[in-house]
Amino acid sequence: MTWRQHRTALVGLIGVLVLCGLLLLQNGLAMHADFRRLGLADCVPGRQNQACPVSIDAFHHDLDLVTRLTAVLFPLPLLFGMFLGAPLIAREYESGTHRFAFTQGVGRTRWLVTKITLLAVLTVVSAGTFAAIVMWWYGPLVASHGRLGEGNLTYEVYGVVFVSRALFALALGIFAGALIRRVVPAIAATLAGWVAVFAVTFLSLRPRFLAPRTVVDAMAPGTNPWVIAEKWTAPDGHVLTTTEKISMLQNATSTAGPTRDTYAYLAHQGYSYKASYFPQSRFWTFQTIEASSLAILSFLLLIAAVWLVRRRGT
Repeated sequence: MTWRQHRTALVGLIGVLVLCGLLLLQNGLAMHADFRRLGLADCVPGRQNQACPVSIDAFHHDLDLVTRLTAVLFPLPLLFGMFLGAPLIAREYESGTHRFAFTQGVGRTRWLVTKITLLAVLTVVSAGTFAAIVMWWYGPLVASHGRLGEGNLTYEVYGVVFVSRALFALALGIFAGALIRRVVPAIAATLAGWVAVFAVTFLSLRPRFLAPRTVVDAMAPGTNPWVIAEKWTAPDGHVLTTTEKISMLQNATSTAGPTRDTYAYLAHQGYSYKASYFPQSRFWTFQTIEASSLAILSFLLLIAAVWLVRRRGT
């Protein structure tokens, strides 16, 4: 019965995921082929050769497409809440069929828990499968561009966070439907709530998941770090503006040459650098913290939805 009631939305959602998966497959096959052809497996940090800069430049010719694809994938988890979760209870109330469903022998609690369980399992399986495709697709860019950092949308569509966002959207939609009892307002509330939680997490909470590392005295903070705050100080003691910093780095690179450490050169010239940052090695720790938090929040929302249905009369 659950499948028959929700098969249109499920087929539509799976169809969207399949279509996006085919786009990733097409782009990923070409990207993996170029990665092997250019020998970029030997250009990971720590063991690069003289040909690596040329190969890396040749490989990165279509990064704009990667960015656009990532932006397209970002809102996919929200669809599970808007078109699967929000109508689950709201449609029953809006059409009046809840009076029939709630008076059957199985009872309203078992009826709702069974529906939630089946749809949650389908959501996790389909989102998890798609996340695995995303991880394969982005694989060649992990070493060179990382998966964590300001402006890097890969984190948002990668790994367990993508799955937990889909589950959270489903739970939020179910709760909104139980609370509002109307489909369209419940969809709108799901959209607003999901975006709000993402915005608060992205702008405020995520940088506070862990204590950042700090580097001083012109030491480079590793490969592709997520820099939270940084400051360059000139030999005369004044803090460089953004324009001054860019000019300084350009001049230092041209003067020091490509074979020398620009940061070490600047330190020798009397410049001082201080930064708070997260290394790429923290990526899965951040993913685990965020995914676990969303999973707990999803569980609480589902409990609240069941409580609302049990508490309210027909």
